[in-house]
Amino acid sequence: MLQPVSRQSDLTLETEQAPPRPADVSTFAPLAVPAFRMIWIANLFANLGVWAQSVAAAWVVTSNDGGAVLVAMIQVAAALPLVLLSIVTGVIADNYDRRKVMLFGLAIEVLGGAFITTVAFLGLLSPTLLIASILCVSLGGAITTPAWQAAVNEQVPRNLVSSAVLLNSVNYNAARAIGPAIGGLLLAAVGPAWIFLLNVLCFGGLIVALWRWRRAVLPKSLPPERLWEGVKAAMHFVQYSSVTRLVMLRAFIFGISASAIWALLPLLAHQHPSGNASLYGYMLGGLGIGAIAASTLVARARQRLGSSRLISIAALTLGVVMMTLGSIETLWVLFPALVIGGSCWIAAVASYNSAVQVLVPDWVKARALALYQTALYAGLTLGSLLWGQLADGLGVAMALLLAGILLIVSATLLISSRLPALDASGLTEAPEAHTENPDFDFDPARGSVMVTIEYRIDGDNLREFARAVRPLRKLRLRNGAKRWSLYRDIVDRDLWQEVFLVPNWLQHLRMLDRLTLDDRAIMDRVNALHGGSEAPRVRHGVSYRSSRHAAPTLTPNQTETPEERPSQASSGTSA
Repeated sequence: MLQPVSRQSDLTLETEQAPPRPADVSTFAPLAVPAFRMIWIANLFANLGVWAQSVAAAWVVTSNDGGAVLVAMIQVAAALPLVLLSIVTGVIADNYDRRKVMLFGLAIEVLGGAFITTVAFLGLLSPTLLIASILCVSLGGAITTPAWQAAVNEQVPRNLVSSAVLLNSVNYNAARAIGPAIGGLLLAAVGPAWIFLLNVLCFGGLIVALWRWRRAVLPKSLPPERLWEGVKAAMHFVQYSSVTRLVMLRAFIFGISASAIWALLPLLAHQHPSGNASLYGYMLGGLGIGAIAASTLVARARQRLGSSRLISIAALTLGVVMMTLGSIETLWVLFPALVIGGSCWIAAVASYNSAVQVLVPDWVKARALALYQTALYAGLTLGSLLWGQLADGLGVAMALLLAGILLIVSATLLISSRLPALDASGLTEAPEAHTENPDFDFDPARGSVMVTIEYRIDGDNLREFARAVRPLRKLRLRNGAKRWSLYRDIVDRDLWQEVFLVPNWLQHLRMLDRLTLDDRAIMDRVNALHGGSEAPRVRHGVSYRSSRHAAPTLTPNQTETPEERPSQASSGTSA
């Protein structure tokens, strides 16, 4: 369930306007990096194959009288694995070599594509088998996508990440413009089986490019997070990250309405008086051309309007486009409308993606991107089912009209929400030195850790201290603490204790590794109010359960009480 969005962001929200882009950094600057350029070109051909195949797949179902629901199920099959598995594969991408994760996922996609190709050449491809095969191929995509999204900052320097994200959007939408046209031409000339084969060959080229990509992988001092532990850490982060929650909420609502344009476009083309496979390809091409044209303007528009206003304007305009598609059949009106619709789509989706890419720290980036993708594709999946059912009962034109109205209403309701400016300078990693391990025998993966920090706060600074600890609480909980409290001593009124619990010692060390420059600034503001002659005193207590001698005395069904968690053997150190 999505958490409610707080109006106060956990990131600085001083202005909606993004800082000016450096004069020497253009949208195309990342292409000067050899690794990014090689992967970008290979990915362009892979995307061409995907979009050419999408035309063949939709037309196979449509030409077999599959109906609106089966046509919409193509998008459902493509999106469902991303909705269900992205968070799990995001944990893997954050803890293991992302290049190897991508290669594994792409190998599954190629094998699934080879199966579809073989069945198509044998003449055994039915709509149901095609949709089931697309579902299996999408499993590989669910593995690849979080690692792919998060690996951008491994391919280019940090100052080029936003431009690289935009270029990947240009790549995707250039293929969207050209791929359907190629698919339509090939479909009329040689049939769907050859298009499926083309897609397999294009993905093979992408695997070769990734295989040749070599970069330094920094060794990790701590073992990878366990799967369930990583999922919980991601959920905890999202719970206390207002930016991530807002992006997920808006992407989910946007996806429900906007999905109609993709789910119903094959039917719109098929039912048109001059409808054929080529027309469907050209209509998709119109969306792609609009996306390409808008890609070069998104950064400038974002600077002038801000991310939130740009997303709202794009959604409102796309709603009008969908209403136009549902009420007008004239081709000279439809194609310009589709070009405008493609521009609005890229403006919204690229802004969502950039917000997560730039405003989320590296340690959880793949998981945050996975959750954003989950929200977006959940909206697309539910919307595809909804509009497919409505198109069966009310007709394609009425379904598009209703989807456009819903998008306009939802965009109007969310127009007051605000995203911070895309500035990643404060998210540079600034890890703290690891706490020295206890000198007694214990299991670092078991039990919990209690961290206590003592501050001396003068009465005149209490109001400022109260303001400073609010972001500190979010920081601790966002980075891995499961509980946080602040206590005032009843005798020594100037003594305050910050107390937070961490699931285990390894998680405590990971919290130290996760600190960023922004986190350090929050901690420094609190420490600056400390009035003692020495630095704030830090104590660490480990749960009795972490002791290796305690393991036999606790059964799996037993749980600790809060009083049992902190060990009497605590280490007192000065920070």
